[in-house]
Amino acid sequence: MTAEAVGRRTQAERSASTQAALVEATIETIQELGYHRASLGEICARAGVSKGGLFRHFDSRLDLVVAAAQEVGRRHLEGFRSLGPATIEEQLVFARSRARADINAVWFELLIAARTDEHLREQLTPVAIWLYDNIEELALASTLAQKVEPGLARLAATSVVHMFDGEAVIRAVLPRPADEEARLAGAVALFEGVADQG
Repeated sequence: MTAEAVGRRTQAERSASTQAALVEATIETIQELGYHRASLGEICARAGVSKGGLFRHFDSRLDLVVAAAQEVGRRHLEGFRSLGPATIEEQLVFARSRARADINAVWFELLIAARTDEHLREQLTPVAIWLYDNIEELALASTLAQKVEPGLARLAATSVVHMFDGEAVIRAVLPRPADEEARLAGAVALFEGVADQG
């Protein structure tokens, strides 16, 4: 390998490292301050990168935010893939824990902002499609999917995501631990019942 090739690889590695630092800083900033208060100045300060440096890697704040959304989705999918074979109850408990994870607040913030921000919505839609397509594919390897038709397994998976995402949002304002535990127990009973009838 020539010295020039080593230099190019090193430059590519440095660039990838800077991009990763900016994405991580964006995730942390949105998680802590919210989407609208996640300024480029704050993100750059956290990443240790100048604004000029940021624009060498991302064309705009929107591109950086979308890269952060993709990384949040990638981490969620990685978590589900790492679960491996699990009972219906273990899968539901894990799904709830992912919905309540601090990093999921970034996804919530971006979805709410996209409701009124057309440009964000346009850029976030392909990320959401990719994420939900992957969630549905993972559902096909689930315990439930072994006993029911694929369409029902996909629908069950996205319904669980929506249920626990909604619960994670409302519990910050209106926590109802007894209802939350009853909801989980009811979901386990429902899906186990569906699996038994499948």
